[in-house]
Amino acid sequence: MENKITFNGYSITKRGNCWHLYIKKELTGKRIRQSLNTYDKDTAITRAREIYLALQAEYDTGVGQNSFRVNAEDFIAATNNPQHREYMKRCFIPYFGDKIGNKTKIKDINKLTNLDLIKYVEYRRSIVSAKTHKPSKPTTIIRENNTLRSFLNWCYTTGRISKQLKLPTIRSKENIYDENGNPIFEDLSGKRSAFTSEEIQKIFSTLLKEIKSETNQHTKRRKLLLFYYINILYETGIRPIELRNLTWRQYQPNFGEGGLFNEVYSRKQNNKRCIALSPKIVKMLNKLKFRQKRFCELHDIEFNEDKINIISICNSNNESNRYEIKAVKELDNGFRRLLDRCNIAHTNSKVLYSYRHAYISALVQNEIPTINIAKQCGTSVKMIEQYYDQSSHLANMSQLFLPTGARAS
Repeated sequence: MENKITFNGYSITKRGNCWHLYIKKELTGKRIRQSLNTYDKDTAITRAREIYLALQAEYDTGVGQNSFRVNAEDFIAATNNPQHREYMKRCFIPYFGDKIGNKTKIKDINKLTNLDLIKYVEYRRSIVSAKTHKPSKPTTIIRENNTLRSFLNWCYTTGRISKQLKLPTIRSKENIYDENGNPIFEDLSGKRSAFTSEEIQKIFSTLLKEIKSETNQHTKRRKLLLFYYINILYETGIRPIELRNLTWRQYQPNFGEGGLFNEVYSRKQNNKRCIALSPKIVKMLNKLKFRQKRFCELHDIEFNEDKINIISICNSNNESNRYEIKAVKELDNGFRRLLDRCNIAHTNSKVLYSYRHAYISALVQNEIPTINIAKQCGTSVKMIEQYYDQSSHLANMSQLFLPTGARAS
């Protein structure tokens, strides 16, 4: 006769002439052992199920009032950030609010500790991507943790937790140092694939169609901003991080035949440079600036060119009567989903940074002097010569030869 029967969350074991119930600690926080006062197996199974279900119902109705899940659902209802809602539902509620492996549910959010947060990061790093079959990138975990940070700050300001919790530091990449101890920043040139002209055209046309048909105003504004964003990247070769940090003060619409971005800071070179803008981009930027100014005028927001970033999203919440214009930290997720809708395979090889490579490749093919490309893009002549095809400069070989009279004897 079988002396132990295991169920989901509990088990019964026959000891002597009596059956006993064992409940795992995930339900109540401590392991429970209780006699079922019967030697009959069928009766023991029935009684064990009744006791377990009663304890489960008691937990769901009583203990969960200040649980992680309840607070997370309140936060989702209060926030107007779609990314916060996505990450809370996909990452944090399943982990802290539901059981994962041997992880216990957070029944009282005040009992959440820094150690719990460290364990979450360790768990998140162990998950292998279904697409790449590799662990999640640090930048992905950083974006998710920004949502968790916002949630914990919201809990603190609303009095749901009594102390601020510190999330573990996550490095986006390890710095490599040369023999003198100076940091070397890895250059991703050559590791990102440039978009073809057909792919670029498909991306732009698809995005324009979606903007035209979109009914949700917040989503429409975000997609429209993405359209401006990728156009500027493609037409200037600026790095995405450089563009996101620019304010309207750095935009000069009238310079030569086009315009300028002034004092663009490059972290890689630790210097500032000016970036030339084509008339097409000047026209687009003027439209974008008009839209942002109009939004500020309608909602009594000061349009301070020293503070408002060029790549900023106009957020409006009519229900709570809240309006703001704020810088966008990243648009990578929306861009990846756009590539999926365009049926463009990308994984990690085709990203927003790829527009920079497409721009440099186009200039090289049009035989623009390498030194000009390097100054515009804030990189070195050596990098361009190393990673980009230089064969087009052989098209006019005669221009490479010195006149006969100029040769040394």
